[in-house]
Amino acid sequence: MPEVTDRARDNPWIRPDDPIVIAHRGHSIAVPENTMAAYRRAVELGAQMIEADVNVTRDGHLVMIHDWTLDRTTNGSGHVHDATLDEVQRLDAGARFDGGHDRLPIPTTDDLVRFAGEAGILLCLEIKGADADEADRIGIDLVDLIVRHDALDRTFVSSYHHRAMAGAKARVPELRLAPERLPDDVPADPADASAQASRLGAPVIQNHWRYLTEALVERLHADRIAIWAWPTTEPDGIEVSLDLGVDALMGDDVPPMVDAIARRRPATS
Repeated sequence: MPEVTDRARDNPWIRPDDPIVIAHRGHSIAVPENTMAAYRRAVELGAQMIEADVNVTRDGHLVMIHDWTLDRTTNGSGHVHDATLDEVQRLDAGARFDGGHDRLPIPTTDDLVRFAGEAGILLCLEIKGADADEADRIGIDLVDLIVRHDALDRTFVSSYHHRAMAGAKARVPELRLAPERLPDDVPADPADASAQASRLGAPVIQNHWRYLTEALVERLHADRIAIWAWPTTEPDGIEVSLDLGVDALMGDDVPPMVDAIARRRPATS
C-alpha cells in the first residue's frame, strides 16, 4: 500500500482505498438516462461524479444523449445532427422508459455543466458523434464550453474517439482525459492499455470490468495511471472491480456502489 500512496502523489486519481462513485448517465437504472432528473437523483444518492454523453444538433448546440440517433430514448426519430436544438428539446427523453415519469427534455451540455458546478460534483463527459469527423467537432466545442464555465478542474473528457480527445487536449492542454480502452470487448494487454493513456497524456483509462486483471491494474498503477471500471451496476461487477483495486466504479445504480465502498472502508475510531 505505501507504493500506491507514493504513486498517488503524482496522480491523485489513483485511489483504490477510496474509489470514486460515478453515475453512468445519471441514476439511470430508475430514471431516464441523460436527463436532469437522472443527474439530480444520482447526486442525492451519493454519486461523486456523473458520466454523461455529448452529441451535437444541426445548429451546433451540444446536447446530452448517448446515441447519435433519437429513436431509442425519445419519442423522436432520425439523427441528432439533423434536428435543431428547438426540435430536440420538444421531444420527451423519457418516452421509452418504463416508470411513469413526466415529460423530460433532453438537456444541453450547458445545463449539465452549470448544474454540476452548483452541486459541487465532478463530471466525465463522453464525446459521441455519428462519425470520427463529427466527434472531432464535438471535442473542440466541448472543451471550449468547459473553459467558458471555468470547469476544467472538475471535468474529465472521455471517448472511444481518441483522435477527438487528442484534438481537444491540443486546444486546451490542461484538459483531463479518461479514454475508453480500445478495443473494449477483449482482454487487455497491460502494456498497450498503459500506452493508450500515455499517448493522450491521460491520468485515467476506462476498462470494462469483465476484462480487468490483476496484471492490468498493477501495470497501470505502476505507470501512474488510474483505472475506472464499468459498467459496475450488478454485484459481480462491483465486487470483482473492488477486489482488483480499481480507482472508480461506474454504474447505473448508485446505492450499491456507495454501500460496497463503505463496507470496505477501514473503520476509524
